[in-house]
Amino acid sequence: MARPPKYSSEQILDAVVDVLRRTGPADLTVAMVANVLGAPSGSIYHRFPSRDALVASAWLRVGERFRQDFAAALRATDPTQGALAAVGLMLDWARRRPSEAGFFLLHSRSEISSTEWPPELARRATRLGNDLTDTLRAFASRLPGVSLARARFALLDVPQAAIRRAQVSGSALDTEVQQLVESSILALLDPARPVTRMAS
Repeated sequence: MARPPKYSSEQILDAVVDVLRRTGPADLTVAMVANVLGAPSGSIYHRFPSRDALVASAWLRVGERFRQDFAAALRATDPTQGALAAVGLMLDWARRRPSEAGFFLLHSRSEISSTEWPPELARRATRLGNDLTDTLRAFASRLPGVSLARARFALLDVPQAAIRRAQVSGSALDTEVQQLVESSILALLDPARPVTRMAS
């Protein structure tokens, strides 16, 4: 009878996130993850065929959890309050677990791995992107005059810019920054405030 594995896939992916507190995704190695687990690298390769598959799996797990929580917040009865709740969730995540939040919010799929993803991981990545777009489209449909592009800019691009700035500078996402982000979002989601081009 085969012995059950000592470490589950979930425990291995938890270790990836732990390593990310000390290094970026590009520098993460299987040996680092094995060291956190106290396990031989071979036990990780038994579950994940390559270093890139390991990092991609961790990125997808973080992203899928984020999308679920983000979508739940946006389904609030009042869409404006839902928007503030969803963005507040992102900023709070970046405060509490900056490496994990930055891993997904600030790194695209191509930045995580330059190699072709295994088919199952590629399908999950496509599904995640489509689900996030569908979430934003459903939200935008509840606010007359708000396009998908405007919703995406307000709810993803603006808070991501604040998170990136904080992580690059090593500064905190303080109350003032959150208020600035929230004010920007409220302005962008106000259908009475059209986007205008500056005269050249």
